[in-house]
Amino acid sequence: MRFLFVLTTLSLALAGCNGGEDFSDATVPGCPAGAGCDPSSRGDVLVELAGPHVSNLGYTCTGTNVVFFTSDTDQQSVDSNGNVITVPAFNALCPANSQGIEFLVGNALFEGNYISLGSIRFPSKESYTRYAVTVADLKNSPFREASSEAQSRNVAAFIQGLDVEPSTPDVVEIPDEAHQVYDDNAETYENPIDTATYADFRSDWDPYFVAVNNALVSGSVAGMDPDPNVPLVKVQMANRYTSAGSYFFQSCIALSPSCLDPVDLSPTSESERVAIDFPGRINQVEERQPPLILPNGKIMGLGFVTRGLDNDSFRRELVAFSESSSINELLQFQDTQVISIEQGSNDTNLAVQGRFLNKVLYDDDLPDGAVGATDFGTNYPTLSSTLADMDKGRLEGDMLGDSVDLPFVGELVFVPQAEPSQDMIMNLALAGPFTVRLMRACIEQDESSGDCTSIPNPDLEVANDNAAALAGDANYFFAIGEEETETELPRDDFFGNSEFCLDVIASPGSVDNGILVIGPADGSCPTPSDRWPVGFISRTFPDSNSVNITIVIAPDASDPSVTANFGTAISGRVDLDDPCKRLYRTGDTNFDLGLRARWEDNYFSYIEGKELVANLPAPGPDEPANSELDLDQQDKEFLAAIRFGAVEFFTPGSGCDPLVP
Repeated sequence: MRFLFVLTTLSLALAGCNGGEDFSDATVPGCPAGAGCDPSSRGDVLVELAGPHVSNLGYTCTGTNVVFFTSDTDQQSVDSNGNVITVPAFNALCPANSQGIEFLVGNALFEGNYISLGSIRFPSKESYTRYAVTVADLKNSPFREASSEAQSRNVAAFIQGLDVEPSTPDVVEIPDEAHQVYDDNAETYENPIDTATYADFRSDWDPYFVAVNNALVSGSVAGMDPDPNVPLVKVQMANRYTSAGSYFFQSCIALSPSCLDPVDLSPTSESERVAIDFPGRINQVEERQPPLILPNGKIMGLGFVTRGLDNDSFRRELVAFSESSSINELLQFQDTQVISIEQGSNDTNLAVQGRFLNKVLYDDDLPDGAVGATDFGTNYPTLSSTLADMDKGRLEGDMLGDSVDLPFVGELVFVPQAEPSQDMIMNLALAGPFTVRLMRACIEQDESSGDCTSIPNPDLEVANDNAAALAGDANYFFAIGEEETETELPRDDFFGNSEFCLDVIASPGSVDNGILVIGPADGSCPTPSDRWPVGFISRTFPDSNSVNITIVIAPDASDPSVTANFGTAISGRVDLDDPCKRLYRTGDTNFDLGLRARWEDNYFSYIEGKELVANLPAPGPDEPANSELDLDQQDKEFLAAIRFGAVEFFTPGSGCDPLVP
């Protein structure tokens, strides 16, 4: 059987999910990896150098002859179409026709002199509109190098050594004199920036720092720290946060467009469709939340594997990333597997390999008969022969019982803040631990339980119609069955567990700084020896004293029962001014209105539905296979009720539990 690889377009332009968390954007759809790309244009690009932020850092965009400087305040600029846009503080802006950006100290204008600190190479044909990078990305773009590598280490020390404002430790303020001194005396201070021995690097550049200090009217620059590890602390934290976020992953093999639809397979198809989707899709609709990569590198997420020649042979299985799955400092997959998580199944166990390049995983695959360049070759034509086999996205192992070797692609879709406030991380940690309870809609069969309570703010929480609820605009359906939604009760998960205890790790310099952990399924609070990482603080808002948190509860795919509410995704904004530290939607309007955060189920509703269908009487020989449409009304209502709802999130303080009078 001959396979041709085609990739359905990955969404690069998501916005507004759960009330306004920040999503990355791209100006064109993703290339169909492995099947060749058509030339296309892209828009202007913002680049944020983090770890730490730098004001008055010079930069030039490839193909231009202008030098710009970053600022510690938002700036107005004009994009390639003549539109006035806001350039956020500490960001650089490059026009649509530039192929990269170079950071520098000095003057890169005609006959000017400058020190190149490294550069970022943009994809040639498709690009995000924003990139958050660190000095570890500047040497060998689009590859990230180790922060301890000589050039990354030296550039970090050099930039931080030019800080003239010690009162703002999270920001480097480069004085104008640093640029002028080098421009005027480049031959005097011309030294490499990739010197292997750090002491030699400091010694070589010491005269330059002395000259900058002598040129200052007041104050002095910090100078390079004698300990090379000190400047790396901020770089390493920024490395972790700039690689974190939500990602889409996908692989699809077929000889026809049936690859685009997991259900509508042609009975006359001559090739088997094989697909993997993270998040999972049914009938082109995303049914699951995207996988989450934490700042400590851990990967969590649920998806589907599917295969079949036609509808009669079609099979679908729910899978997840294994407990050991992670990315390393070079953004390569490490000990990563995709495994079965359905009860009693071990039909899928796939090893994952590959490396993220500028937030994208390429397969660099062009099958026989395909026309054009590979996905990697299209975006990086001058590097097309340099992608090592281990850096190409691949899946290898057993899939639904058969051996496969598949291309695998992915890309970032949700961008966390590159440098969240450490003070706010600490403040949230000091307020914990927190109780998290998932509420679901009461349905007719729940009315006699005595557990149903009125939904607060029903005008906000309950949708005007069911389509709005499915779109995420509210926490509850307008109606389930014949009953309009008016009350709610705590949701038990597949294993009978309900609420859980969550805590925050606040440890500056640690790989787990900002990570959210939960305790075991019995509801007890996490301890250093019994805790599961499930999310992180993704954004901080000093002006409103609030923080965003992002959670996917899938820490151990081999045993979904170890934590409560396995497969649940939550995104929300904690109000630190509230004595109870309640969790609301992330967007400013919803946060101000007090709309509770929403949870979405990725596991229970699917597994329960599949079991209910399996228990139906077998269809006759000429009848179609059973589906959820054949369930009785009570079961359908229950499956709808456990799909999503509102989150109760609070401290254990007096008067904080909404269910305690």
